[in-house]
Amino acid sequence: MDSTIIRTVTMTAMLLGPNGEVADRVASRFAEAHLNVVRVGHAAAACERLAVAMPQVVVVLGTLRPDERDALADRATAVGALLMYVDPELDAETLEELVTRAAQAAIERKILRDASDPSGAPTVKPPESLEDDEVDSKW
Repeated sequence: MDSTIIRTVTMTAMLLGPNGEVADRVASRFAEAHLNVVRVGHAAAACERLAVAMPQVVVVLGTLRPDERDALADRATAVGALLMYVDPELDAETLEELVTRAAQAAIERKILRDASDPSGAPTVKPPESLEDDEVDSKW
């Protein structure tokens, strides 16, 4: 009998964009925050790797075509990742602030995932059951 493999999701950020100084600065800031960094060069690769990497945050450096943006947004939503578009021409201070916020968001999302049950739904008590008469009386 095969056993079920329990998958542990680590704190991960996906960085989509060309290699260069800005990408290196963003990746090093994520590494300083103890996030694993998955770097991809184009949207198709990001869409393909999202379900495997399960990042908490996806940072896009530059612009994407509308069809790429839609596909990436769909897949990021499916894995519960925050999608951030960052202009690589930003000044260093603003870029640092955005990357710091993205790292914080990744950590918060990881904590929320860890606090959820295996189905991925947050462990929140459902509201007490109401009688049908109580619900219908407010109409």
